[in-house]
Amino acid sequence: MIAASRVRMACQLGRQCQTMARGVRGLSTAKLEFTATKADAPSSKAPLVILHGLFGSKQNWRAISKQLSRVLGRDTYSVDLRNHGDSPHMAPHSYEAMSADIVRFIRDHRLGQPVLIGHSMGGKVVMRTALDHPDLVSRLIVDDIVPCTVDLAHDFGRYVVGLREIEEKGIAVQKEADMMLARIEDDLSVRQFLLTNMKKVKDPQVEGGVKGAYRSRIPLELLGDSLNGIVAWDVSPDKVYPGPTLFIGGERSPYVKPHAFPAMSRHFPQHEVKMLDTGHWVHAEKPQEFMDLVCDFIDE
Repeated sequence: MIAASRVRMACQLGRQCQTMARGVRGLSTAKLEFTATKADAPSSKAPLVILHGLFGSKQNWRAISKQLSRVLGRDTYSVDLRNHGDSPHMAPHSYEAMSADIVRFIRDHRLGQPVLIGHSMGGKVVMRTALDHPDLVSRLIVDDIVPCTVDLAHDFGRYVVGLREIEEKGIAVQKEADMMLARIEDDLSVRQFLLTNMKKVKDPQVEGGVKGAYRSRIPLELLGDSLNGIVAWDVSPDKVYPGPTLFIGGERSPYVKPHAFPAMSRHFPQHEVKMLDTGHWVHAEKPQEFMDLVCDFIDE
């Protein structure tokens, strides 16, 4: 068991070392995984880089990314942020580090000045990137989050505990895993979203756990310990992104509300706000209306 554990650790460290590089301000940056959708015809238009929220992944944006590419005639890149999806697990899980990862991604793939789109946590990442590197971003679209310290709309601390319990108990049946999460989350769609972060163990010697049982794809302990930083906003009030910015908010979500308007205006003087009749997952609840807003804004 000790030998297998050491082999597993060595493999993980080896993979992480291959995907790390020194980025802006000396931070170790991650080589992020992504799904690219190329425009039907070669295009010189600015590509779109799309970032998910906490516990999300590039898969959440697959359908929208394809449609945006087709309608706008632009390449799109749906990206897994660090500690999510298929991207490397590495500390710290901070906005400074995640923004540095995105700067590296833009430069590594020679994307010029892309349009950045981000939901929730990903929205804070794109705002931080635009404020730190305004010349690197042509347009900014922020999906239901604001440049303020805000409480999480959902109890992600309890979600971390629930997913860890599924892992620790060696649950192998999806129905049982869902029943465990139902004790802390009533909404089936949210539970299904959370379970996308669990995968079945194929090789216990490499992955750990029990063959066939659920194991987390994401570092639950690290993300749980990082929640206070995820709700925070520690950017200097003097920083400004002068480019076109669109905030899309959910009318039944607590974020894009009057308390945040002064900070939005201070950091993003060329911003506009559009609201849809949704909760926090605006793009998932009203995908067509969301895409219409995005397309109109990019093509204006």
